[in-house]
This record gives sequence, C-alpha cells and structure tokens, in this order.
Amino acid sequence: MKTRKIVTGLLTTSILLSMGTGCTKKNGQGRSAFGNNNKHGSVELPGAGTIKRENGQEAVFELASAMIGKENKSQDELNRAYSKFIFEMMKRCAQDAKGENVLISPDSVLFAMNMTAAGANGNTLSQMMNTMVPGVDEPTAFGFAVNHMNSLKNDSLKIANSVWINQNKADSVYEDFLKYVRENFGAEVGTLEFGQGAVETINKWVEEQTEDRIHNLLEKLTDNDLMVLVNAIAFDGKWETSYAEDSVYEGTFRNGKGEEQKVMFLSGEETTYLSNGKAIGFLKDYDDGKFTFMTILPEDENVDINEFIANLTPEEYWEFWNSQDDSMEVYTVMPEFKSEYDIHLPAILSDMGMKDAFSDTDADFSNMTKKDVYISDVIHKTYIEVDRKGTKAAAATAVVMTEKCIAEPDPARYVTCDRPYAYAIVDRDTGLPVFLGTVENV
Repeated sequence: MKTRKIVTGLLTTSILLSMGTGCTKKNGQGRSAFGNNNKHGSVELPGAGTIKRENGQEAVFELASAMIGKENKSQDELNRAYSKFIFEMMKRCAQDAKGENVLISPDSVLFAMNMTAAGANGNTLSQMMNTMVPGVDEPTAFGFAVNHMNSLKNDSLKIANSVWINQNKADSVYEDFLKYVRENFGAEVGTLEFGQGAVETINKWVEEQTEDRIHNLLEKLTDNDLMVLVNAIAFDGKWETSYAEDSVYEGTFRNGKGEEQKVMFLSGEETTYLSNGKAIGFLKDYDDGKFTFMTILPEDENVDINEFIANLTPEEYWEFWNSQDDSMEVYTVMPEFKSEYDIHLPAILSDMGMKDAFSDTDADFSNMTKKDVYISDVIHKTYIEVDRKGTKAAAATAVVMTEKCIAEPDPARYVTCDRPYAYAIVDRDTGLPVFLGTVENV
C-alpha cells in the first residue's frame, strides 16, 4: 500500500486552489527528474506526517520521474502537439476579444496547469494533459512541460513558480506532490494565514517576479481556501540592433474600427522575411541570441485581426515560421505600443477538453490533497511593451481550486402536538378520511 506524506508546515506562484466559501448544495533544491538543474532556491519542508492512500494509486509525477510509460516522441512532434493547445486557446480568446487587444502566455498557463495536473488522477488527469499536449502519453507530456520550462530560462526570460498553503489546512496536502513541483518546477513552498493579508503577500510576490508589470492577480482569499500555486514569467529583451533616433517617427495607425491614431513608428532593416500566402512578416532578434520578435501581417488589409488569428491553424503557423527567407533585406515599420490583457479561462479550457477538472462532481485531484476539490477559476494576466530599445513582457496564471459541495441531509423535522390540532383516519388507497376530527382540549 502506497503512502503520501502530508505537509505540516510550508511558502510561494499562479494556480489558486481554494476550499470554497458558502457552499450550500443539498441532497443528492535538487536535480530535476528530467536531468535539468533546479535554478530556484526552494524552501525545504520541515518534518511531516504521512497518510495512506486507500487505493494505493500511483501518481503521474511518480511515473514521469521514473520515466515509466514514456513514448519515444521527437522534440518536433512534442512541439507540434503543444502548438495545438496554443492556437486553440488563442482562437477562443480572440473570438471573445470584442475589438480589444489579445495577449496570452501559453507557457504560463502550461506551467501553472501542469503543477495542478500533477495532483490529478483518472479522467481528470487524462483530459488535462490531452488538452495541453494532445496525443502524447501523460508521463511524456509532464516531461515535456518541465524540459520546456527549463529550456526557456536565460537572462532575458525569467520563470518563477510558488505554492502558498493555508496554514490551517496544511495537513491535507500531500508532501510528495509538493516535492515534485518543488524539485521539477523550482517552486518555493510555504504557508500563510489566509485572508486579505495573504492576498497582498501573494500579489506582491507576483509583482516582484514580473518586475512590477502584473498587479492584483488575486482579489480575495479566506480561511476556506486551501492552496495557491502561481506561475510568473518576466521577459526583458533588448534588440540585437536597436532603433536609432532618426528611425523613430510619428505617424498614423488605423485601428480595427477604422479610426486613425497618432503613434510613434519604428522603422528599420531586417534580414528575415516570412510569407505563407495569407500573411507576411519579419523577424527582429533580441541580443540574447535565443528569442526573436515575429510580426504576422495579413495580406487582406480589411480582415479583422482577431478573426484572422482565431482562424490561424497550427499547420498554417508552422508553414509561416518555416517560410523564413534571408535572401534580401526587409524594410520594416511597426508602432511602439503597450498592452495589458486579462481573462478567466475556465469556460475556454473546459470547452477545449478539461471538463472534469472544472466539475464539482467529477474532478479528481486525489494525488494533491485528501480534500475533495475541483478547479473553480483560472485567472490569466499579461503585459507587453514594445519600444525602440526592446520588449518588456510579463504573465501570471492563477488556478482556483474549490472544495466540492457535500450534500447535506434534510434538516430534522419535529411535530409537537402541545396545542389544539386536527386528526383523521384515512383510507390509504383513496386518501380519503374515514374519520376526521379535532382536539381542542384533552
């Protein structure tokens, strides 16, 4: 029989697991297991007790760490599988844009949801992983997420994860789950007294990790909330070739409503041109040699850009990316801009395939906690600023998990005939009274 250690004392990123408020429903620092060094200073847990798992189930993070059941997928196959998640999520966000800018960080969602999925089991786990990395077995998908996260880190892009646990409920969280997210996602782990003070502490942590670009990720926490797991990403890229002052000029930008806006444009010469028959674009590299900025400009000048990106398939994206042509110089123009975006993702992720995770009857997170929980919210916030010097961007994702409502028995009923009352002797077949009387006094 397998056992799960339960955490007794814990500290810090963007998935929120909560034990819901006002439920009234009735009746009814180690080395990663994947060979990557943990670059974050994790907080070690104090001694913890243990609890036995009744069904002796094996968690997916155990399989992933032991490399059990992993398929022999190439990196290209894994990347293309994950891209299906990226463009399906973008499609749904763009369709709901209502003429506003859209900006998502699929990686922030991936890392936050993977930390959560590490505690899932059964159909809940299968649906979550098949949505994020479709067509790939669960241990391989977990390995992909961890390796992908570590492959991104450099001086330009920083990734931080944390787990915050309600100190009054810390004994319901399994230590081996926390050990996995600590060692593989570099998550800091600890406890807080949940309430408005905890909200402020977590939001401050997010602000610090995103270099003061993401604010007020969480709105409230109560003692009914169990845990907050957070992912935060901050990107600060300097152009490999910055824009000279005489390459920056004021001009007119026509927005999606046909309105003219005065903006500062950046003009330059780049070496990489892209085209797939539906859009053209260029690449502009950052000085770290790892990241590049890509523009995608529809050939049809009258197309709605959110509609265009909503209809862009992964196959078309890869065709566009692979069309890179370095045979001649490309004269480029784009505006300086700043944009912020936030969205609640439960409906989108559920519609994409994670139905059970958001169901208060079907969710199974039995490898995370002995509490019966489901995901009640996924909050995603992003920020970007593009100017003559480079690009600043940030993202944070919070997943809120809430305790399932347990059916309450009907309240007890009492009939105390200590005052005048009526009575009857009734035919059960017809319901008709054979005798009917009252008791006014005795």
